[in-house]
Amino acid sequence: MGKKSGDSVVKIDSSLLADVEAFINLDENKFRYVNRKQFIDIAVADYLRRMKK
Repeated sequence: MGKKSGDSVVKIDSSLLADVEAFINLDENKFRYVNRKQFIDIAVADYLRRMKK
């Protein structure tokens, strides 16, 4: 099935993606984040929420 309306592909710097992967694989984060996309969605949403204050 196709992408949901409003979804898009975003290219992320490979070194940043490697840092994200390493962070997700830490023991304390292993079960907190399902995958890189979920982590990035949460991180960006949190960042934007803090910038609005």
